[in-house]
Amino acid sequence: MAKLTTITEMDLTGGVACLDFANTALDFDTPVERLHTYTDLLILARRLSLLDTEVLDTLTALAQADPKQAAGVLDKAREVRQSMLTVFASLVKGTVEALPASVLTAFNGHVNEALNQRGFSGQANKLTLDWQSSQINLLQAVWVFSLSAYELLSGQDQRRIKQCGACRWYFLDATKNQGRKWCDMQSCGSHQKARRYYQRKKQM
Repeated sequence: MAKLTTITEMDLTGGVACLDFANTALDFDTPVERLHTYTDLLILARRLSLLDTEVLDTLTALAQADPKQAAGVLDKAREVRQSMLTVFASLVKGTVEALPASVLTAFNGHVNEALNQRGFSGQANKLTLDWQSSQINLLQAVWVFSLSAYELLSGQDQRRIKQCGACRWYFLDATKNQGRKWCDMQSCGSHQKARRYYQRKKQM
């Protein structure tokens, strides 16, 4: 059972925004591309509720006003995603120590760039974490995914990052015993069980 290949319809089973972001480039063992335009990036951010409607509308207008800059940001998003894919793959395979220094440098650079855009400000007698600049930037649609990766890797047991045994998509295993094998039991889990049943019957 193939995954849907549009950004609007793809399953969001990663459990964390950065994993869903990484999955936009995966379809079983075949690389695909679901981020064809800057608008696709905004659609994903909207589906994951990473940016509010006002910001998304402003980003849409900015992208329409400067399509060349929007295309450059899309290229940047793909670079960020590739560094995430390499890092997540190393965690799943247990090969983190073999990660090239260039990959970690790129990944850390993307994360630090995003972190530098955030800061605390005083509102209603409390500190609130928000964007440092009041000016909306096309790169915010990329930074939110780098921030998600930072929160995942610094706040979760990294062993909970798994790759689906059927479709190879990444997901966060939130089960108590960390025994989850599929990104979605209803689709990939049922499909794999049916496939194994068919193979057993065939051998009888």
